[in-house]
Formats: sequence, structure tokens, C-alpha cells
Amino acid sequence: MLIVCYFYNGKFQYRICRVFGGNLCITLIATPRSCRDAIPVDAVNPLTSTESDPVLIGEKSEIEIGKNTDQQIRQKYRESSDRALHQRIDMIGQRLAANSGRQIKYTFTVLDDQMVNAFAAPGGYIYITTSLLKRLKNDNEVAAVLAHEIGHVVEKHSLKAVQRQMLAQFGLQIMAALLGDGGLSQSLLLKASELSASLLLLKNSRVNELQADVDGVRIMRLSGYDPRAMVDVQKMLLAEANGKSGLAILSTHPPSQERIDVIQQAINDPNFRWQ
Repeated sequence: MLIVCYFYNGKFQYRICRVFGGNLCITLIATPRSCRDAIPVDAVNPLTSTESDPVLIGEKSEIEIGKNTDQQIRQKYRESSDRALHQRIDMIGQRLAANSGRQIKYTFTVLDDQMVNAFAAPGGYIYITTSLLKRLKNDNEVAAVLAHEIGHVVEKHSLKAVQRQMLAQFGLQIMAALLGDGGLSQSLLLKASELSASLLLLKNSRVNELQADVDGVRIMRLSGYDPRAMVDVQKMLLAEANGKSGLAILSTHPPSQERIDVIQQAINDPNFRWQ
């Protein structure tokens, strides 16, 4: 018997699976307390040490999804031709990534686009636009944005969104694939990559933003950057929001006074954990 937990439709759920001679029998039982008791070790975030919805998609598949998503992003957006700018962003990004808590390769790309935004795909692929960079005053503010995006990768937010969509669309087919080693077939990988690309520019949830903020503060501190810059960036974005500027980042990463308050708590208390 195998118990698999996941977070779906706002509730912890799990499936009890029995394998008989190669035939998979799956029964759905929704018992939140029992499910939490059965959460696997890798469902605990190494930075925040809090329970989160478990990820069934394995890291190898996650990286493949990210690689395929990256190809789609590069077809849709133009990469900046400024080599010096790329080197600067990669240097800051890699310094932060070294303290992310995830041993994966991170890729940082500058997109030459009028859209003011930054976003992260599964597997460590992170993007920031030239238009957003023009609004950031120094390396600390750039680090604040990149550390926040790294936080999304650490928490596997985009991967979890893909997983929820895959479970909803493919049901038993995707469950059967994930109950092995978390690997996906080529056809499911392609579908997951399409979903990943389509979900990148959707609004992040309040919970996801706060988690990424707290992770980002910790990553900045460990990397030698001033985390107070994250407050400065939030205040800049909040002023833009109050001015109804319509910047893309305001819809994908909505700023709020709550985010500023939580960031400040994380700055003041190195042991702060947001739950």
C-alpha cells in the first residue's frame, strides 16, 4: 500500500494505492489531518521549515519542464543583446542561487521588453525585463527582485500550479505516472511545459508572494545583500499601483502593505517563519 498526499482545490488530500500484479487500484480519501501526518520529507521547505503542498513531479521532470518552457519564452520574447547587463544579472543571480537551498542549476535571462516584470519557470529558469531593471536603483534592489523569484523556485510554486492543472486534466493517467519515480512521459512533459508557459504571467497568490518574500529576505542576507532593498522595491511598486500605472508586475506580483510588513518582520528577526 502506498499513501500519496497532495494539495488540491484548497484541501489536503491523499490517495491510498494498492498494486496487484501490475494493476493499479486508486481510492481517493480526503482526510486532512491524516494526510498531514503522512506528508513526505521532501514536502518540507528547506528554508522555511514549514509544511507545504507536496510535489509529486520529480526534479528531473521539473528541469525538463523548465527547459521546454524556456524555449517557448525565447520564442515569444527577445533576449537583451547587452552582454554586460547579462553578466551583471547572472553574477547577482548566481550569488543568490548559491544560498537558495536547492542544488539545481539556475539560469538568469534578461528580456528586452517594454513589459515591467520578472517571473520564474520550474527548474530554476528566471527572467527579468529591461523595463523593470530601469526602475531598480542599485544591485541590492536587483538582488531583491531576483531573490524573490528564486523563492518561487525554492517553493516550487509554478511547478505546483502545473501539477494541479495536470491532475485536473489527466486524473488517473498523471497519477499513475507520478506514483512511480515522479517521472513523466514525453507527451505529458510537453503538455506540462505548455501549461507552465501559459501560467507564468498569471497572478501569484497572496500566500505564494509572502512565502517568496520571506525566502528572498533570507537568501539576500545569506548572500551579503541588504534585504531592506526588498522593502524599497515594494514601496516603489505600491506607489505605482496607487498611481494606477497598469504595470504588468502589479498584476503578477501584486504589492501590498501586508507584504511590506512581513518583509520587515523577516528582516528584523532572522528566525522569522511565515506560515
